Amino acid sequence: MPEICSCGAQLVADARFCHRCGRPVGGEQVDETPVEAPTLERSAEESPLPEPALQENPAEISFANSSAVRIGLFVAALAMLIFVPLSQAAGLSILGVFGLTIASGLLAVFLYQRRTGAQLNTRQGARLGWMTGVFMFAFFLVRFTVSLIPALESGEFARIPDEALSGKLSAGDLEKVKEVLSNPWLFSLSILFFMAIYFIGATVLTSLGGILGARFLSRDPRLQR
Repeated sequence: MPEICSCGAQLVADARFCHRCGRPVGGEQVDETPVEAPTLERSAEESPLPEPALQENPAEISFANSSAVRIGLFVAALAMLIFVPLSQAAGLSILGVFGLTIASGLLAVFLYQRRTGAQLNTRQGARLGWMTGVFMFAFFLVRFTVSLIPALESGEFARIPDEALSGKLSAGDLEKVKEVLSNPWLFSLSILFFMAIYFIGATVLTSLGGILGARFLSRDPRLQR
């Protein structure tokens, strides 16, 4: 055993390491071969990482969804603003009414996906379209009620001249219309029946528009089901 280390320090008797530089001075030899650090690169043979599951839409489409409610209200109000002038100015055919109602559901899906970044499937699109139809019916009901009450109070319906309807209705139909207008019960039932038909038509057509919007506006084919 040497008495002096290569660094010049005086070694203690039976020392295995130098107290100054730590170099081994005994009979044991330390393997100073550097150990390679494990590599983080993935070999070509290993399978790639699985793709993350697609998150369709974390928020349920319902009246508790504030974004869906705001967009449904906006589209419904916009549709009524377009529908009323067209119906009063030049008249709107039944196909025009159907087209406008379907387009409202499609527009609601487009705006929702653009605002939230969520991709809607057809079931969610139908739900959003249905909500838009409910809001359209609510706006129509308010407008209809505001227009109907003054007409009833002033007796305008009872003063409809025969000449105003005779060119559009036959004599038998004209008598039936006059009978309905003169009978409060028949008139009320007619209003309720008309409202039920409008509600069903509005919600069904806007739901169809929502389905079409989710079907053709979705960027991921896995959501088109």
